[in-house]
Amino acid sequence: MKKIVAFSAMAFLAGCFTVKETEFPQTVVTALPKDRNVSVKIQGFAATVTDYMSVYSYDTVWVRGRPRGRYGWTPGHYATVSSSTYVPQVRATEFFLERARTSAEEAGFVTQAQQPDYLVDVTFSGPFVADSEKGVQALWLLLSVLTADYSVETWTAKIKIYDNKTGKLVFHRDYSQRYEVAVWGPLPILSPAGSSKNTANAMQSWCLTALTDRVMADATAYLVNNAK
Repeated sequence: MKKIVAFSAMAFLAGCFTVKETEFPQTVVTALPKDRNVSVKIQGFAATVTDYMSVYSYDTVWVRGRPRGRYGWTPGHYATVSSSTYVPQVRATEFFLERARTSAEEAGFVTQAQQPDYLVDVTFSGPFVADSEKGVQALWLLLSVLTADYSVETWTAKIKIYDNKTGKLVFHRDYSQRYEVAVWGPLPILSPAGSSKNTANAMQSWCLTALTDRVMADATAYLVNNAK
């Protein structure tokens, strides 16, 4: 029972708390009037995520002999030991493309037409971290004696809308989305490592989700006001 209580207390102490975090941007998607019919093809929004797969291996090692009792000796012997490593695997995801399509469909646009009226293309780039931001990250770790972590990333997006009948570029804009998060916990190294908000996948997902919502808000507003 004492071991269970001690383990529970350690787990609580190892918890990580969010000190500061960028507020998610508020956006509004403009709905197409019900008496209008505008079709669009949503493309781009390409992104990749990194998963880590455990790979187990076994090695044969020599275990040295050691004294046993007052005069005895345990002879050396070979033993099989296991080890594990994490291998990164990069895969493509259509999460943001599907989010954009759903946004357009819920706003009243047709997204599955054979010959759409407009093409909406979005390209992501990143992550970007300035040298000054890297310095701040290092200071957080050092000044907190490894109990805090400060992470920051910036991603960009470029949207282009084409008139599909003429091929003319009718709308374009560049976006930048910065995300920063600071976490703290009482246990050095263990507490910051236990946070789910400062991982590469989490920060990328936050930025690209925000960018997807922002570009679709502007795209729907433009098409409602300018589509023929």
